[in-house]
Amino acid sequence: MGLSDQEWQRVLDIWGKVEPDLPAHGQEVIIRMFQSHPETMEHFGKFKHLKTLDEMKSSEELKKHGTTVLSALGRILKRKGNHEAELKPLAHSHATKHKIPIRHLEFISEVIVAVIADKYSADFGADSQAAMRKALEMFRNDMASKYKELGFQG
Repeated sequence: MGLSDQEWQRVLDIWGKVEPDLPAHGQEVIIRMFQSHPETMEHFGKFKHLKTLDEMKSSEELKKHGTTVLSALGRILKRKGNHEAELKPLAHSHATKHKIPIRHLEFISEVIVAVIADKYSADFGADSQAAMRKALEMFRNDMASKYKELGFQG
């Protein structure tokens, strides 16, 4: 299920537009994920007290976490599928410490595509969106394989 060179180029081209403002985009991704899938918040003890959109937007901790998430994703995307070194510790922490279900990675993937589409609609057409979805699916499948190796049924 690998991506073609052209698909990877589409992914990396749009990521080049996202990357200069990871804090704002990361914050938007986390907020939208919490709003559209409130059950995801139960895995984030440090954010459970954030009840309103204003509280979420004013949380430096949430913005920092969003930056961390998108920074890690960027490192993985830039490896164009050769992401074992980046994926292994991420899968380990998400399976053994945070216990994040794969389903939640599907949720955040949907949100990432939606945020990019909203922010960069002129540069993120159907072909680019399809390529990003494919790259995110590869990431999730590889995370699921690592989870299985670790005995986590996430």
